Amino acid sequence: MNKRIITLKKYGAYARFHIEDLKELAVFARELLKQLKGGDVLALSGELGSGKTAFTKELAKAFCIQKIVTSPTFVLMNVYAFSKKYHGALRLCHIDAYRLKSAKELEVLGAEEYIGDSATITVIEWPERVKGSFSKDALRMNFKIPKK
Repeated sequence: MNKRIITLKKYGAYARFHIEDLKELAVFARELLKQLKGGDVLALSGELGSGKTAFTKELAKAFCIQKIVTSPTFVLMNVYAFSKKYHGALRLCHIDAYRLKSAKELEVLGAEEYIGDSATITVIEWPERVKGSFSKDALRMNFKIPKK
């Protein structure tokens, strides 16, 4: 993974991070983990290849998830159990909404069981495709490949 810019937005406040490589992305994920609790939703936006899934993989490693985390592009949703409880959470739900057309399609997947659940931390890639399926106070993360 090459350089990326990750912009976080929550409650109208912004923070921007310049990530140089996969090692820095791992550090960033571990630091962010300290702020997360059960029920949190991370809404990841950005163009294809901008690092959304790479970030989710590093977050899963930070949670000590033993399974190999893959992009749920075709299965749409993967749920991973934590090896121990983190701030009330027991699992990570990873949703890729790229192929979805509306929030209604998430219901068919059973995603509402996880989104906002106090025992789950949910990561949604391409959240703009499923507007209204999660709380407005989600942590919004925009991934960008800087121009050369």
